[in-house]
Amino acid sequence: MQSGSFVRFHARVHDDERGFSLLETVIAITVIFGALMTLAYSASVGFQYGSLARQRQTATGIADQIMEQTRGLAWDRITAGHLSSDLTADPNLVTSCAGDAAGVYRFLSCAAQTGRPGSGERVVAGASSCGSSTPDCVYPLVRHTGQITQNNIAYTWRTYDTNNCPTLTTGGCAATTPYRVTVIVTWTGGRAAPNKIVQVQSLFWSPTGCRSTSTHPFAAPCQPFFLGVSSVAQGNINVTGTVAGTTFESGDLSTSGVQSSVQQEQLSQAEGSFSQSGVRLVDSLGAATVAGDVAASSAADTDPGTGASTWSEVTCGTSVLCAGGAVSTGSSNTVVLTAPGGETAQSDSTTAAGAANICPPPPATGQTDGSPCSGSRIQQGGELSAVVTLNGAATPLGNATLARILAAAGSPNTTFSDRVQYNATGICSPITGSDGCLEQTTTRAVGTVNVGALPENVPATLPWTGVNAWNGYYFSIVGYTDNATAAVGSNSSSSAAGGNVPAPTASIGVGATVHCWNGIGYTTVLASSATAVACAPFDLTWPISGHMVRIQMSGTTSPAVITRSPQAAATSQTDVTAQITPPGATITYVVTVDGATVADLTITVNLNTLEARGTYAAAPTP
Repeated sequence: MQSGSFVRFHARVHDDERGFSLLETVIAITVIFGALMTLAYSASVGFQYGSLARQRQTATGIADQIMEQTRGLAWDRITAGHLSSDLTADPNLVTSCAGDAAGVYRFLSCAAQTGRPGSGERVVAGASSCGSSTPDCVYPLVRHTGQITQNNIAYTWRTYDTNNCPTLTTGGCAATTPYRVTVIVTWTGGRAAPNKIVQVQSLFWSPTGCRSTSTHPFAAPCQPFFLGVSSVAQGNINVTGTVAGTTFESGDLSTSGVQSSVQQEQLSQAEGSFSQSGVRLVDSLGAATVAGDVAASSAADTDPGTGASTWSEVTCGTSVLCAGGAVSTGSSNTVVLTAPGGETAQSDSTTAAGAANICPPPPATGQTDGSPCSGSRIQQGGELSAVVTLNGAATPLGNATLARILAAAGSPNTTFSDRVQYNATGICSPITGSDGCLEQTTTRAVGTVNVGALPENVPATLPWTGVNAWNGYYFSIVGYTDNATAAVGSNSSSSAAGGNVPAPTASIGVGATVHCWNGIGYTTVLASSATAVACAPFDLTWPISGHMVRIQMSGTTSPAVITRSPQAAATSQTDVTAQITPPGATITYVVTVDGATVADLTITVNLNTLEARGTYAAAPTP
């Protein structure tokens, strides 16, 4: 135990280790508290200013929204302005200024103020009185004020349409001036601030032009409107159903297609495209595999905003690879869909056809008139087919062609849309001073279409067999071609009338025929007939290697459909359509071996529509 003298001595030696006195502790706490209070106050002020900044940002967005709504109004709404009775008691307007008639309002003050654009300008107040839901009640001019609440803050907006010299007849005006629209947004709540206000302004002006000022915000030059489209849609043979031992669910054979279009008014646009023939197979899980069916397009326009050129060209082999291929499913029993390679295709579009801007594709004669043009062409490269192989049954049956489409050698599908003006000639022959025409021409050639062959190990005799293109198949279309034309526009001028703009045309080649099994042979009708070819069921049972094989086919068909409108020529054609839908069929194909179903399929033939159509509207009167 230490003595008292030793403790006192130890304390004197270590005076700096005695700790804080009460006074020192109080002073330290006070300093820390003061610092924390300062930080808290600074943070509070910062949060309030951040909140004010968000409110100002919201108010700016509201002001921009109101201004955009005003810009979308028809020009007549801007020139009419506000409703006088709606302006009373507005805090930003003054009245009874020197020299003004009674009831005239001015923005902010009677005279212009430095640094305050629009101040002193006369408020436009020529709008008609309106009910709450009539067309003349158009926000944000009539009524010119409103309130929008966001994040529990109420924002009040006001719109002012002003112009001291809307016309030369206005007193003291040497020239007309643009209309000025001012949007002011104010709000209360949150941190107190001297300027809870946002203001945006925009000038409105519309030169003399042809667009109706009652329906458009601005006028535009007087131009006729043309739109034309020519197309050969991709045809299709669809096969659905089941084949034993495969995951087959459906398959499609798609023929080649082309399209061309031209549109002209303020700007010129020309577009074209081609689609290669192709195949698509879908299995029972919904997975799809594809071969061929490559598409490409050309486009040209005079719109500086798009950056597009005035001529565009795409081709098979250069712009895109138009390879064929095959897709399949199964092993002993299989389904194989094959798309041909070697297709040739080209699409040209231009806003100014000439020697350098080729249109349409060769070997067609190129246009050199400097007008918009689009042309496309594609030639099928070979046979498009769907083949089923049935070797997984009790006895092998071999291959059976479910459907095929041969190439129409030397006969491509083509589309052509061309603007024709004086003194060029085409379907139309415009006279000087007329609007001229936009012409559409389209042609299609389909090679022989065959549907429903017997498996190769099932014998067949006359009249099923034979030398004709349809022999050996249940349903066939042979030698099919069609074409259509459509011209829109006017051959008349203000002082004279030229020849008529022809009516649209649509026709099917005279040699095209449709064939279907009738039980003892084939029934044949012209493809252009309004009567569908009649089919009878095919039912053959044959023993092969001790097993009974049965083949059953039946079908329904539809005739070609041709539509044209209008039917007569006229000096002006405004809406013209010509369409052709070829004959079609739906065939069922069932194979059984010893009563067990090996294949149960439905085959639908739809060669799709060829079309030429156009629309024309004369230039509005200024």
